[in-house]
Order: sequence, then C-alpha cells, then structure tokens
Amino acid sequence: MFQQDAGLPTGSGQTEIVFPAQRNGHGRSKDRPFTRQEVVADIVETLTSGSGCGIVLVGDHGAGKSFIAQRALEQLGDEYLVVQVRGSSISSKLPYGALSVLLNDLDASHLEHPLMVLRGLTQLLHNKSEGRRIVLFVDNAHDLDELSSMMVAQLSAGSHVTLLAACVDMPHIGGDIMGLWKDDLLRRVDLGPFDFAETATTLHHEYGGRFSLTAARALWSASGGNALFLHSLAREQIKLGTVIRQDGVWFLGNGPIALTGEIRDVVKARLNRLGNGQRDVFELLALAGAVPLQTLMLIANPQDMDALQERALIRVTHDHPPMVSIANPVTAGIVANVVPPGRSAELRRRLTAVLQESDALDTGGSAGVAWALDCGEEVSSQVALAAARAANGASDHAAALRFVQEVEGSEPAALMAIETVNAHISVNNEDSARRVLEALDDGACAKLPLTEWTALQLLRVELDKRSTAPGADPEARIQEFAERLAAEPAAQSSVAVAARERLRLAEAGLAAFRGRYDEVLAITDGVDAGDLGSEPRILTASVRSEALAVTGNVVRALALGKQIQAATAGVQLPDHAVREIRGRFLLLLLLSGKFRETSVYLEETYSGAEPQTRLGGMFEIGHGVMDLHAGHLDDALSRLQAGRWQLRAQDPDALGGLAAAVCAYAAALQGEEEMAGLLLDDLAQARPPAAWLVERLTRYFELSAQAELGQRAMSIRALSAEAGNDAETSALAPALLFQSAAARLGDRQTGQKLGSLSGRVTGQFAALCSRLAEGMREADSEQLLAASKEAEACGNTVFARDAVRKAVGCANDAGNRIALRIAQRAQQSLDDKFGSPKNGLRSLTTSTLTARECEVAVRAAAGTSNRKIAEQMHVSVRTVEGHLYQVYSKLHVASRSELKDVISTPADSARLG
Repeated sequence: MFQQDAGLPTGSGQTEIVFPAQRNGHGRSKDRPFTRQEVVADIVETLTSGSGCGIVLVGDHGAGKSFIAQRALEQLGDEYLVVQVRGSSISSKLPYGALSVLLNDLDASHLEHPLMVLRGLTQLLHNKSEGRRIVLFVDNAHDLDELSSMMVAQLSAGSHVTLLAACVDMPHIGGDIMGLWKDDLLRRVDLGPFDFAETATTLHHEYGGRFSLTAARALWSASGGNALFLHSLAREQIKLGTVIRQDGVWFLGNGPIALTGEIRDVVKARLNRLGNGQRDVFELLALAGAVPLQTLMLIANPQDMDALQERALIRVTHDHPPMVSIANPVTAGIVANVVPPGRSAELRRRLTAVLQESDALDTGGSAGVAWALDCGEEVSSQVALAAARAANGASDHAAALRFVQEVEGSEPAALMAIETVNAHISVNNEDSARRVLEALDDGACAKLPLTEWTALQLLRVELDKRSTAPGADPEARIQEFAERLAAEPAAQSSVAVAARERLRLAEAGLAAFRGRYDEVLAITDGVDAGDLGSEPRILTASVRSEALAVTGNVVRALALGKQIQAATAGVQLPDHAVREIRGRFLLLLLLSGKFRETSVYLEETYSGAEPQTRLGGMFEIGHGVMDLHAGHLDDALSRLQAGRWQLRAQDPDALGGLAAAVCAYAAALQGEEEMAGLLLDDLAQARPPAAWLVERLTRYFELSAQAELGQRAMSIRALSAEAGNDAETSALAPALLFQSAAARLGDRQTGQKLGSLSGRVTGQFAALCSRLAEGMREADSEQLLAASKEAEACGNTVFARDAVRKAVGCANDAGNRIALRIAQRAQQSLDDKFGSPKNGLRSLTTSTLTARECEVAVRAAAGTSNRKIAEQMHVSVRTVEGHLYQVYSKLHVASRSELKDVISTPADSARLG
C-alpha cells in the first residue's frame, strides 16, 4: 500500500527512465484496494482528457505522491507510453541533470543550445512512442535543475507530452513549470495528511484486519497522517509486539507507541536536512515542549522560525502569550531522544539565560520540567507538583510518577500523595494507590487544609467504590466528608463552596454507580445548566442527565447532555473528566435510540485531533453497536472484536463485559453460534465492577444473544423479569429496552406491557415502542409494518426486522394475502441486510413455518423436485407434498414461482433441526 516518497534522500541521485512503462495490470498493487482511489481516478481523468498540459501533485515528503502517481499510471491503457524521470539533490546541481539519461541517446551536436536540446528530445520521444500518447512523470520536480525544468515545461506546453509532476511545494518547482500552473495549463492537486478515516482504511487494507480505535488513532497521531510515517510506525509496532493481532483484528497493548527503528531513522534524516539555525530551534522545542514566542525570538533567528513554520514543522498558538511547539508530538519525542546530553545541556542554558529565574522551569509545562531533570537541575517540590498535576491531566501518568519521585520526601507529602494516587488509579493499579494512602499519617491528614483533605477523601471514595472487599464503604467516606464540611467555620468561603460542589458530585456519582437514580435527582436538584463554568458543575450536570434519561425523561436528558457538550469547550478539563462526560453522553444516545445521530457524534468526535485518552472505552465499541443495529454485521463484528480485545488490554471504565455481550449478540445475529456461545461463556468470568447502567446494557445484549441462539422462551421470560425489576426502581428507560426486546420476541401479552411502559418514557425510541405495542394489540399488520419502516429509518434494522416478522404473522393469521405478500417482501429485504442465510430461515421458522416446513419450502423455491427433496431429506414424496400443502396455505401462495418470490434463501443453507 505504501511507497517511500522519492523526495527522501537517495544514495546515488541517478535519474530513472522507464521505456515503456510496465504493462498495466502487472504491478503488485494494481488490484489491491488502497486509500484515495478517487484521487487516482481524478488524475487519470485529467491525464486522458486531452485538456491542459497535465497535473502536478503537491505534498510533504512521505505524503504518498509517488504512490498515487504510480497507481494512476498503472491505469493508463496501452495507447500510452510513460516516461519517468526523477529529480534529486545531486542531479539538481548539474545542467540537464534529471534528463541526463535521455540526453545520452542524442547526438552531441544537439546539446549546444536549449532549442536544439528541445528539438532532439521531441524527436526522440516521438520515435519511442510509436504513435502512442506520452505521459511524462517527473518525480521530485522540486529538485530539477533550471534547464531540466525549462525542457519539461516546453515539452508540456508544446503538447509533445502530458505532464504528471510531483513536488514538495510549488515555490521550488522552477519558474517555467510554475508558469504553466499560473496560466491554468497545469492543474494542481494537493495531497494533505491522511485524516483518521483514511488512516484506519489504509491500515485495514495494508495489514488485513480491523484496527481498534485506540490502535488506529495512536498510529494516526504518531504519524501526523503522513503515509510514510504511518507505514514505518505500523510495521515497527507489529514487529515489537506493541500492536497485537488476535482473532483477525489488531489492538494496542499496554505499552505506548515505540519510537524506534525505521521511524526514528526517517525523522533523523529529516533533521539532518535542516540548516544549523533551524535545527537549533527544532531541537530546543523538542526538548522544551513549548516556548513563548517572544522568548524564542530572543534566542533564534526569525528567518529560521519562519522557514520551519512555512514547512508546517512548528506551530504557533493564539494563546496569551503565544506559544511555539513542534507540530507533530511524536517527531518531537524522537528528536528529544536523539539529542546528545551535552547539546541538550547547552540548549537548556541558552533558554534559561533569557528567562526570569522564576519562569525557567515553567516553560513547556511537564516537558520543560522533565528536560530540567534530565539536565541535572534541581526542581522544587512546588514545580514538580504542578508538573505532576499537568501530566495526570494529560494522561501521562508515568511522567507524573517520575516528577513526584524526583522530590520524594519533600513537603507537602499529602499533595504528592494525591498526584501519586491519581496516577495509580488511572492505570487501574488500585493496590499501589491504597498503599500510598495507608502510608499517610491519619492525624496529619485530619489537620490538612480543606482543599487537600477533600482531594484525599474523594480518592478514598473512588477506591472504595471500585473495591469488592467487605470493608470498602464509600458511603461512610462521603458521610465523613459531609460532617467535616458542616463543621467548617468559614462556610461561605470560596474553598468551602468548591468543597460542597465536590461533595455533591461524589454523592451523585456514587448513587448513579449503584443505580439509585431517584437519589441522584434529589441530590442534583437545582443544578443550573446555564452555570457550567467549572469541572465539578459540568460533571454533576452530566450525572444528572444520566439520571433523567434512566428515569424516563429522555428528551430532557439529551437536551442537558448537549448543553454539557457545549460547555466543555469553554472549560479546561483533565482527560478523565472529558472521557466520563463523553462516555455518558454515548450511553444516553443509545438509550434514546437515536442511532443515526449517535453515528454522527462518534465520527465527529474520533475524527478530531485530540488524543484518544479524551475519548474512552465507549468509543471503542460505539460504532460497532451502530453497525449491529443497522444490520451491517460484518463491520459490526470486526469493530466489536477489535474493541473487545482493546478493552481487555486497557479498560479503565470496566466496559469489557459490555463489549463481550454486544459482540456475542452480533455473532448470534450473523449465525456464528459457536463464537457467540464462547463470548457468552466469557461473561460468566469474574470482572471488575462496572457502573449500574453499563451492567444493565450488558445484561440486555446477553439475553438478546441468547434469544438469537434459540433460547427464545427463556430469554422472553428473563427480559420481562428484568423489565419489571427496573420499572419498580424507576429505571424506566432500561425497563423499556428489556420489554421491547421481550415484545418483539413474544406475544400480545408482552406487547401490552410494552404499551403501558412506553407511555411513561419520552423520546423517539419510546414512540417507536408505543407504535409496535399498538400494532401487536390490534394485530394490525399495516401498523406493524409502519413501525418497522420507522425503525429502519432511525438506523435500528434489528427492531425493524422483528417488527416486520410480527406483521407477517398478523397478516397470515388474518388471511390477508395482499398484506402478507407486502410484509413478506419487507421481511426478506430486511433479512437480506443481515448477510447470513440463517437469518432468513430463522425468521420463517419463528414467524410462520415449522423448521421442517421451512426446509421443504426453501428447497422447493430453489427449483428442486418433490422426489429429489424426498431423497435429500430421507422422507417419502407424500410427506414432502404434505409439507408443501401447509407451506402454501400458511404463506398464501399458489405455486412455486410465488413461493420463490417469498423465499430467496439458498437451499444448501437449510440446516434446521
């Protein structure tokens, strides 16, 4: 899939000539899918249209220009001759350097004057072409010498060749070729970095398997979307075992992306191409992380800074003050690691020489502090603490622990412990976190200022909430917190107000974790959605939105959820807070049944440039859940499998059980019964406690999978029982979810319960359930068919399939032949969406026919004679005729041709008991 751009340095600098191009179709990549095929098609259209002089591809080194050009050239027909030349840093210093091999075929007299060179080249190409049209591919056009550039432009302007050029940037392409572009004779196509979708697709094509969201985004972020970087990184991570393959999917292991091997060599080669002043700036920024613009201008030449910015190697923020940093953080990490210690120390001295002493260690945040430590400088506990807090907020927990350990034993011990425990909890290392807290002196902690004591108490609450040990009592911790706060003398101080906000958040969060949503609503009553200016207020409102949704007020919950999403843009939040808010909003969207809106939210969020640590586990399986409901089972299963394995490696939110349950349901829908069974068995294994709502959704998908595997009666009873239990505790939205599944599988009685429950819940899904319940109550096939169409329009094809099966049954019972045929066609269309022949068979069996009748019907619809069916099924011809009579009667058809219209499932798939 990938090719290294010829823009990178080559050893010989020789010109490559192709006479003629390899016959189309024989290149190894011609028939392989690849990203940006539409760009290739557009290039081919331009080259073959006969309009203009051709096309120029512009993109950074490694952007894939050469690869795209080669794929386009492969698609040209036999009536084209491709001539390829390549510029290089060596040939650019020689007159006609890039064309030297071509000129070797000319008589020496042709080289005395540019006009004679042009005439000679024109005649040479004409003779070689033998009547074919000529496409001249100039790779590394920015490295052409002036005379070569002029010849290429003249050949193109004179229509002797159609030009396909590739260059890093237009200003260095040469005046003559630039003139063609300015005169609109040469079309420009810019190849920017891959976006996330292109990166994920490229990885899938190249390595044959879905990459988990975390793995794909890690490689995307590390490569900056550069095709060469992406290839180098992916290959190295697979070699090192950082990216792991399992069950045909890829996921990121516990370690970070390793910046070694080929990618390191590529970055070092780029660094070596920079001038001395540019290299100083680049290395300094790599080590410091970020430097104020005004400070950097005291050290570096502004022209060097401008050159780096023009090449998009550094960026300047619009903050106050403006900060300068390296555009690609992975490039920065590699460069920082290859700078020798002595040079690092010298760059450090140059920076600190122009800073105030108090600011010297703050520049660059945690990166600047790490640099200071690497250079042997002493770091105060205050600076180390601030750096640890910043590192924890950015999910760099290893750095946070390092900063704390560097000043271990310094005061204040409690503040250091807070950041240490935060780091351990974030990587699911609860035992280490408890040991740190147990080592603190209880008496000293009790005398701490309210802010520090509050932080420690909340960490203890979080650990107790996660623990299954008998002594864990988060409620008692919260009560102790409330008593301390009530005893505060300055109850109206800003510190006390902030502590009360933290207390309310802790109370609401624990109640939601336990599933006590009436309590959550009482605790958060009076939360002002218009005043979401701090982290505790935003998180508290987020918990309230979950409670509103679960207790049935889905419309209001979604409105509040959207206000919260908007508020997060104006408040600086740590990664864990953003993860929690977004994960909760995804759960709300699932409860609301707004699957199309959910898909848009997922794509918009994970296509953004921010790190994966701000997305969380729900994003790993969210798109798979959407694909499942839409009936795209192949995509759903691969996404869910990748997400499930990723969550087995990294699962801070305890979503592994939910991932396994959804994956089992997808496998069951696709007919992969063995896989589904193994996944359901996996659910029985012990796992960390998850939030109540996550556990309910896990149970819902588990029972839905069991129903698809043939445990229909048991599943209906269990789904109805779960719905009743949730309704008793005012968890109406989950109850509706369970009851809707029971109704879609069950009879009128379950439908009546669904109708009663749907009236107590607001939102689109509740309205859909109400329509289904009404259709079941009235045995109205038209209303059930309308419910099916509405569900399909919402992106819930599973619901639509089940509703249309009900419509088929009702029309059949009523003997309404016209309605039955309409419903049957709709059912067949929906069953076909699921892609597995077993789905069509199962639907016929469960809604209309017995298993034996279905088998006979499928074979008859395929054109098999009664005698042949009897032989295949080891029964008598009369038995087959009897089954066919029942089939015709039940399906209201009169012939095999009509039967074929109803049943399109292949006969060899008819394997029913």
